[in-house]
Amino acid sequence: MQREELTDAAAVSTGLVGESTRAVYRDLLRFGPRSRSELSGRLGLSAPTVTRVTRDLLERDLLHPLDAVARTKGRPQEPLDIEENRGPRFIGIKVTSEEVHAVVTTVRGNVLEELVLALDSTAPESLLETLLVAAEAMIAAHPYVAGIGVGLGGLVAERRTVVSSHLLDWAEPVELAAALEDRVHLPVVVENDLVAMVSGLHWFGIGRTYDSFAVLTVGAGVGLATVIDGRVVRGRHHMAGLTGRLPVDRTADGDPIPIRELASTAAVLRRAREQGVLTDGDGIEELRALITAEDSGALAIAAQTARAVAIAAVGLVAVVDPEAIVLGGENVDLLRAAGSVFEDTLREGIGGGQRDLVVRTLSGDFDEWARGVAVIAIQEFAGAVP
Repeated sequence: MQREELTDAAAVSTGLVGESTRAVYRDLLRFGPRSRSELSGRLGLSAPTVTRVTRDLLERDLLHPLDAVARTKGRPQEPLDIEENRGPRFIGIKVTSEEVHAVVTTVRGNVLEELVLALDSTAPESLLETLLVAAEAMIAAHPYVAGIGVGLGGLVAERRTVVSSHLLDWAEPVELAAALEDRVHLPVVVENDLVAMVSGLHWFGIGRTYDSFAVLTVGAGVGLATVIDGRVVRGRHHMAGLTGRLPVDRTADGDPIPIRELASTAAVLRRAREQGVLTDGDGIEELRALITAEDSGALAIAAQTARAVAIAAVGLVAVVDPEAIVLGGENVDLLRAAGSVFEDTLREGIGGGQRDLVVRTLSGDFDEWARGVAVIAIQEFAGAVP
């Protein structure tokens, strides 16, 4: 990894002070170049305030001017934009039960480098040491890091404390942000990985064009998340959409079957073994190989999974009425392998006036998750309300 030649570290990586400064920076960060007069009108700030704020940001190399734009009347306007090339860097680390996936990004969430490290153990002390290895390697290569985000499957309070994590077998609260801050001496935020990924999509990804959208992810767990009127829905206990308990079917006895019992990796493999598609020693990669070979049993498993996820999507659309549904997670390829099953089931279940719903699919790689975790660090830097 090569070190970058950037401007003065203190000027670039110091946080933004003052709500007016943060408001101007956030607007340019998310929505692109604007003139000072446009910023004044959009944000309700006086012209002198905008002039003072932008002058400070320009002096710190956090903004840069663009070529003046001629107008039919009046003086030409000089748009301002975020300084991305020489601006601060952010680290995002996505934690699974086996690995940590780390990326370093620009302030607009564009990935510059990635690193994957195996986990020897998910115990808090062991995980912290692996996080440190990843963070310190990134900091050494990109010295103007302004913040670090960590995302994992679990319940997180105040973007600081992991209350519990079934994925990591953590039953007691872990003050992960404080522990990491003590070692790296940089601001650290911790978030549920699905919430972080959705935040990344909302700010800089395919969700930025929608005021309201829903995300369904399938993998080791099943996640459901929504953005409504530009805000990520978190819920009273910060558990909205994170449990996988949404009923999508019933047993012969009438008991509800939650989505995680039909679409999680463990559930898919269990069903594949019960139906004789896989043997006891086979895993998800063997199922993928059978799907690629167009094995009828494997394709039936994919179709069953896609149908269950579509039923969950129907419920989301009925309640939230989003503009788009985004499918993701490491097993999203199973939904794609099922052809039109997901969309057909979805269209059959939603109202006629909602048939213009857009369906988008992510790659399934962990990069999007790690990028989203970097975005929550960017939000903290920019003073955004989660």
